[in-house]
Amino acid sequence: MEAELQEEEISLLDMLLVVAGEIKLLILGPLFVGLLALGVGYNLPQSFTSQAILGLPTQTQTQTQTQTQTQTQTPAQVATMLVSPIVLDPVIESLKLSKGQSTQLARVEVTKQIKATVGKDGLLSLDVTANTALEAQVLANAVVDSWFKSTIPGEQDRVDLELRLTHAKAGMALLPSLQARLSDEDPSGSGKPLTSGDAAAGLVIVADLQARYLGEVLSIQRALSGLSRDIVKQSPTLPTEPISAKKGLRAIMATLGSGFVLLLWVFMRSAWINAAQDPAVAEKQGRLRSVLGFKSKA
Repeated sequence: MEAELQEEEISLLDMLLVVAGEIKLLILGPLFVGLLALGVGYNLPQSFTSQAILGLPTQTQTQTQTQTQTQTQTPAQVATMLVSPIVLDPVIESLKLSKGQSTQLARVEVTKQIKATVGKDGLLSLDVTANTALEAQVLANAVVDSWFKSTIPGEQDRVDLELRLTHAKAGMALLPSLQARLSDEDPSGSGKPLTSGDAAAGLVIVADLQARYLGEVLSIQRALSGLSRDIVKQSPTLPTEPISAKKGLRAIMATLGSGFVLLLWVFMRSAWINAAQDPAVAEKQGRLRSVLGFKSKA
């Protein structure tokens, strides 16, 4: 037991001797790296973030007599769309962000500047970062506008919607005359006046049809024009302060990281030198140097 303790003490002393022998390197080296990281952090270009908040409509609307329902894109779907080629490619073209690169490479770079998140309240937050405050705001507005344009129906969808709109308006135009006839006589053409109960039931049905047709007309008209900026709860801001780059934290991490690497290098170098005391190991070390292209020590 005492022998084991002595071996541990000797091993610990050996480690302390190795550290003491390279103490200047282990102190000055990490300090130099930390100061260098701090200087680089202060010389990096500043970044500004423009923020926008979108409140997307999520309510479903009853459409047509078949009681089908449609729903707008969910916030999660919009967050994905905002960094899709459908939205970003027109932005890159309009703002000339390619800078000689292909559209695909430019899209990758622009995607790094955009962050879309959905909060617990269902609101979509859009953060766009750029080197200047104005560039961040301009890019954020361009992304939002491009997404709005992407919500406008395509050619075939527009034809279908316009056909439905025509039928809905035609059906709604017939209801006033039907309502008037219900108030006077039996609409079947018998000429007999309706009882008060039949008239009331008929008028209720007509009122329900009017509400459905009106909802259909309004819904289709909105769908034809796509979403508008009415859903923007907060327009892209013009940031006044740059993003905190956490320069101090980066310098500390660089100092600690370089200190660990240097300490590991010191121990490995010491182990290499000690192992060279064995002639067999020294021969293998020489062969390894030769394989790696280093000159063998005499």
